[in-house]
Amino acid sequence: MQSTKLAAEQPAEKPSRPRQSIVLSEIENPLVQKALGIWENARGARSMPSRADMSPRAMSGLLRNTVLVRVLGDGDEFEFRIVGDAIVQAQGASLQGMTMAQIDLVLPGYGSILHKVYTSAYRKRMPYAYRGWYVRDADGRAMFHESLVMPLGDDGEKADHILVVGVYAMQPGQTLR
Repeated sequence: MQSTKLAAEQPAEKPSRPRQSIVLSEIENPLVQKALGIWENARGARSMPSRADMSPRAMSGLLRNTVLVRVLGDGDEFEFRIVGDAIVQAQGASLQGMTMAQIDLVLPGYGSILHKVYTSAYRKRMPYAYRGWYVRDADGRAMFHESLVMPLGDDGEKADHILVVGVYAMQPGQTLR
């Protein structure tokens, strides 16, 4: 897991800061800042860049912390297409190939939360960031994260994918029940 200044500032007791939206200028993690810079440069004058603009070459150094989500229908559902190693570790399972409804069957409520996050990026056609505590239901491990959710669309106007870059920092020995 990527260590961050944010995690070091947090107490080792029970997490007290829930997930909260932050303005893009408040992004603190260098990897998340880098992702935003790549997205903004690739976007140009369009509302959003295409998936091809955000190629593995363009995202070099960020792939472990990246999730590529495919938009199904008109944003009715979303499917995890590519999930980086750091995200799999944070989630405690590989959710690649699963829709948010399928994720809810394995991790009740988690797919619904992600669906709301992705729907917001799909509808607003703008990136947004959030940070806070995430408690992994499978084992009660708590971690602090900073994440950026960015829409991608071939026509530069309607999202067909959502790109997420997230950094998680686990507290050593932290277990919540």
